[in-house]
Amino acid sequence: MRLLLISLDAAFQADAQTLLSMPNLGALADRGVFCQKVQTIYPSLTYPVHASILTGCYPDKHGIPHNEHYAPELPAAKRPWYWDAGEIRVSTLHQAAARAGREVASILWPVSGHNKSIRFNFPEVHALPGENQVAKVLRFGSFWWLLQSELKYGRQRVSNEQPHLDRFAALLTEKLIRRQYNPKSPGSVDPGPRKKRQHMPDVITVHLVDLDATRHRTGTHSEEARAALFRLDANVGAMLKALEAAGVMEETIVAVVSDHGQADVSREFALDAWLKAAGVPARAQTLGFGAYIHCERGDYHAVLDVLEKNRKELHIETVYTRQQLRAMHAPQGIVLAVEPEEGVEYVDDFGQEQHRGNHGFGPDHPAAQCLLWLSGPPFLKGARLHSAHVVDIAPTLAYALRLELPEAQGRVLYEAFEQTAKE
Repeated sequence: MRLLLISLDAAFQADAQTLLSMPNLGALADRGVFCQKVQTIYPSLTYPVHASILTGCYPDKHGIPHNEHYAPELPAAKRPWYWDAGEIRVSTLHQAAARAGREVASILWPVSGHNKSIRFNFPEVHALPGENQVAKVLRFGSFWWLLQSELKYGRQRVSNEQPHLDRFAALLTEKLIRRQYNPKSPGSVDPGPRKKRQHMPDVITVHLVDLDATRHRTGTHSEEARAALFRLDANVGAMLKALEAAGVMEETIVAVVSDHGQADVSREFALDAWLKAAGVPARAQTLGFGAYIHCERGDYHAVLDVLEKNRKELHIETVYTRQQLRAMHAPQGIVLAVEPEEGVEYVDDFGQEQHRGNHGFGPDHPAAQCLLWLSGPPFLKGARLHSAHVVDIAPTLAYALRLELPEAQGRVLYEAFEQTAKE
């Protein structure tokens, strides 16, 4: 049994009917199980959520608290992100598959750099000022495969921006699915006489970012965002067509997931700058529609008092206390956090350019409900799940693939399986 896991960054419950009306994602729902109420984690940021999708754990256990490392002394453009897979503290589906002797590929998946479990690795990394993007990708990923892919297919990529990068990610996935078996290639596993012609990796994970980038730039429900939804469906369709052409569709689990939605931004507020100017012994780390409040243990109550007394000026809708954050499985070390009034985006400093759409909100926000498609031999056909959680995805896929993820905190979605598979 193989797995193709596709992430649609920034798709959420409000997109469900549109996506189900499209030719590829609509057909995928008819062939398997669909759920439009998949609770995401806190915080609703891409990197922590994708770590949860891959581990079945919450941030307090998997260890990825944010997209960026907390480095308030650095300008935003120079802050390193969580690019290295070694920063995840628990086992991932990538590692579980490799331990079981399966071949793994990953395209633009967050927190996947320097991952020895991934044979074909095109990690999502960004060049900081003074760095070269190509050199950084080669350093964090599979050097020779990336170089070979660039020489073969690089001319087909119009640019490294969206939507062209997603199209290139889909193209590389298509090529991996249709990859010819080469007995002389290091690490190749003989697929047997009946499958000599094609040798798709056993596990492929793909992260599509076009919709997220478009919503940040143009707003949540803009015409441009609607066009991005159609491009997502087309890219998923290209990968499904490759499975059909390779003759492996009937032995492949296709899982399509999302991480968070977005909401429109009406104004920004520089919370960290306000705290510094007011002499408050704390720093704010923006989440977009929220912020972590970093403070020393002895300053906790004093800082909490400042936040409560200045709710209106700071545009605070919700203050998350230490106890609430622990109950939400928020990252370790985070003892205070805030969520702003609707439409207010927290930024680092006054005058900073704002987004048209953003995320980073808490678990009760409407855009915290994500999407899930599960299709393939073990799953029911045409079924709808009432609800699920992002941390349920990894244990469910591990169960279907007979992989071990003992640290996962989520549950197996047994109700999504055919009775014979459950037995």
